[in-house]
Amino acid sequence: MNFDHEDPHWIDWKWQQANSCKDYDTLSAWMASVESTPQVTSDQFNELIDRYKMGVTPYYFDLIQHFDDTDPIYRQIIPSLNELLVLEEELDDPIGDENPARGSRPLKALIHRYPNRVLLLPTAQCAVYCRFCFRKRLVGDPAHSAREEDLQAAYNYIEQHPEIKEVILTGGDPLTLGDHSLLAIFKRLEGIKHLQLIRIHTRLPVVNPCRLTPELGEVLAKLEKPVWVSSHFNHPLEITPIASKRINTWIRMGIPFLNQSVLLKGVNDSVSTLKALLMGLIEIKVKPYYLHQADMVQGTSHLRVPVERGLSILKELQGELPGYAIPHYVLDRPGGAGKIPLQNLYKSA
Repeated sequence: MNFDHEDPHWIDWKWQQANSCKDYDTLSAWMASVESTPQVTSDQFNELIDRYKMGVTPYYFDLIQHFDDTDPIYRQIIPSLNELLVLEEELDDPIGDENPARGSRPLKALIHRYPNRVLLLPTAQCAVYCRFCFRKRLVGDPAHSAREEDLQAAYNYIEQHPEIKEVILTGGDPLTLGDHSLLAIFKRLEGIKHLQLIRIHTRLPVVNPCRLTPELGEVLAKLEKPVWVSSHFNHPLEITPIASKRINTWIRMGIPFLNQSVLLKGVNDSVSTLKALLMGLIEIKVKPYYLHQADMVQGTSHLRVPVERGLSILKELQGELPGYAIPHYVLDRPGGAGKIPLQNLYKSA
């Protein structure tokens, strides 16, 4: 798509959000402008998004270089017929968020899987809908977004559990909310005395980096409780000048950044790509934190990399990168049992 980067709207995060591609006609029009066509028919596309929502900001779509499954950006966000293939071992809830046996979701807007921290889910909306997302069955559906009474119940729960030291805002993507809504959440969390940390999990620095406005950064920087931002860069092409600049603005305000990547077939499953990604993150002062083994999400077998391949890549990166650039390679166990560090499997070899 020949977007006008000089248009003032281009750096308006709300414009990016409002003009996202969410249907077949828009996708076809955008791809026609680059002399390409979707790899699925209209009927196939509608079948796919009936199962899993689709959304792509103009900014992120503009990063695509080849309009097919060989492109690492296209592969992450454009629906594929491969998603209709569901293997027997794939799960509707692959990490056990909803596991009744564990009772880890006591409230609609809160998940409590670990003793000293909880996930707060204020919205089910995202700026883009990643095809590998472990919550893809839920995100994009307004029915799963929290109402005010759901948030109040979550705050009350946190207040009643003094062992909770950290709240992680996730969803959906919390930064799709407006400043007013976010400020209300931060103020309420600020008032909980035993709470020590707030973390924001967000894909916006990657897919709509203009959301990192100086105004919102100032709000976070003024909070008494420290706020950490965990971004989700998966490929070096995503580390653009504007993403780097907006992140740097927040870092200068004292807001630290981590990054979680997912190991994805055809996206970043090579030593050279991961090396470029991890060094690129360090260069913009973002600490690589986790490299996730892709979860057993239904319809994602075409995106999963065997653990043995992941271990081989990580082993080759040892010595090629400084230690602080090496993320923890982890697997989120099905059933809600939590993460295990996979790199331990080769350290004794």
